[in-house]
Amino acid sequence: MINFPHTAFRFLMQKFADDKRASVLPLFGILVIMLIVIAGAAVDVSRTVNAREKLSYALDAAALSVATDLSTSVMSDDEIKDALADSFRANLAGAEFLDEAIENLSFEVDSDKGLVNVASTATLNNYFIDMGGYMKEHLGPETFTFGTNSQVSYSRFDVELALVVDVTGSMSSSDMQTLREASTAVVNILLPSEIDESAAKVRLSLVPYSQGVNLGNYAEKVKGGEHHSVSGDCVTERWNFDGNNVLTTDEPYDYYSGSGTPPIESFFGGGSNKCSSSAKMMPLTKNRDELLTAISNLTDQGGTAGQTGIAWGWYSLSPNYANVWPADSAPESYDDEEVLKFAIVMTDGKNNRYYPYQDGCKWYKIKGNWKEYCDEYFEMPESETYNNVSSTRSRDLCAAMRDAGIEIFGVYFGTGSSSVGARNMQSCASDGNYYQATSSSELISAFANIAKKIQSIFISQ
Repeated sequence: MINFPHTAFRFLMQKFADDKRASVLPLFGILVIMLIVIAGAAVDVSRTVNAREKLSYALDAAALSVATDLSTSVMSDDEIKDALADSFRANLAGAEFLDEAIENLSFEVDSDKGLVNVASTATLNNYFIDMGGYMKEHLGPETFTFGTNSQVSYSRFDVELALVVDVTGSMSSSDMQTLREASTAVVNILLPSEIDESAAKVRLSLVPYSQGVNLGNYAEKVKGGEHHSVSGDCVTERWNFDGNNVLTTDEPYDYYSGSGTPPIESFFGGGSNKCSSSAKMMPLTKNRDELLTAISNLTDQGGTAGQTGIAWGWYSLSPNYANVWPADSAPESYDDEEVLKFAIVMTDGKNNRYYPYQDGCKWYKIKGNWKEYCDEYFEMPESETYNNVSSTRSRDLCAAMRDAGIEIFGVYFGTGSSSVGARNMQSCASDGNYYQATSSSELISAFANIAKKIQSIFISQ
């Protein structure tokens, strides 16, 4: 042990105190602490900025998801909040602020403007500024709070869509299976299984046609069964009675305005028994199970009277035929600004017959055979040309539908891009809505793409 004299110790301490170079050391220590705090604060701020960006992304995704749901169905407040929370969980999985962000979720739906506003806030602990619970009391808060909001438009519209499909004999068994798959895709896209039927905003009708349309239980009414004895469910055309040009309009089936009992020729006729017995028309419905069952029952039979399918596709959307269908299937008014009307019209061939009415008796030579027709509708075969009666009526019907505000998609299923069928569908379709499918896969794809296009139209408006 070394002993220093008392005077020597005092000398050393005085010398240390007088040496100004020693003041650098405590200043350096303070500066180091400040640099650590500044760097730590930068890290905490950076974490908060990144967290806010994640929250903003998740909020935008959640708002868009709910807007899409609101465009296709009616949702309660609880359903909206659950949907937002589910979207947050999917997009913020593992985030330390997830639960708090869900807890602080708020939203507002403006149904008049078609807007949904979503907001949320959360907090992050400040790891560096905290410095073990001491520095927060002197240099900064324990947490940083951050938040964001999002506004997304959603569709206020309801949708009515007629699916008019060719089930003539030229559609082979494999083609019919393709048509069933393509039609099913339309239903799955526009009426997905997860949407409750009562909340759905889309209604579809199914109109299979060949030499006419099988109207099932609705046939007797439109063929005049309330006033006349009629038979058969295969419905074709109606006569141009008393000079009223009703062949290519949506005048009601009971348009006759004279006195007394309406004559049989003022109603729709038959003239054919070649409608498929299982492929029946279904008026507008939200019931996807019934639609899918009807689609599964599509079978091919008979020749092509495309004008009959187009006409009944229109009538399924026309308010003038509301009293034909059940109340849940009644089309909305043309001037209802919250309803969009569409039709998909598909064929694989050429129109080759129409159905005139013979007033009185007259002999006709059809396919080499003479037959007398008296006060009845009958089938008139014709050459498969672009300007034949049935094709001309088809195009006139499509033009009238478009004038009524119905957007039409025309689909030709075949390889001949300049064939009569292709040209008819090109003429029938609204601008930019013509599709040609040269294979089974292309037909399925065309129907799916049309359904998605319709979906994007009513969601974006």
